[in-house]
Amino acid sequence: MNKIKLLIVIGVWLISFNIASQDVVEKKYNTFQEFLTEQNLKISKINNGLNKVEVEQIMGNSMIINIPKVGKMKPLNKLFKQPEYINEYNSNPEKKINIFWYFSTPKDQDGIISKKECTPVIFENDRVVGNGWPFFNNYRRTVRLN
Repeated sequence: MNKIKLLIVIGVWLISFNIASQDVVEKKYNTFQEFLTEQNLKISKINNGLNKVEVEQIMGNSMIINIPKVGKMKPLNKLFKQPEYINEYNSNPEKKINIFWYFSTPKDQDGIISKKECTPVIFENDRVVGNGWPFFNNYRRTVRLN
């Protein structure tokens, strides 16, 4: 039982450290759609050949977004990480693959951001080789990501 508590404490600490290690900005939007439009505009600026630092500059820091109550929609005060998820594949020393997942399309509206609600950005050796679900699905089959 104590081991489980220790693992939970370590897990919470690691998540907190990851969030704290990034600068988090607070942004206010009039509507959730306004936030989504801005997020997708940023994603549309990610082109092949950009490196990770350039992509991070385009997408900006993680943010806490604040949206007032609009109609039936409840007010929102939520952290959105930039990126939400990162996958690393290093099975081939010649080709380091990273996938950054950026929130772009709400689907479940359950408050939990899943990868299916994100746009994948695929890097090989620190350079963007493509993004979006059609590219990712083809890339996954071709490269055989596990």
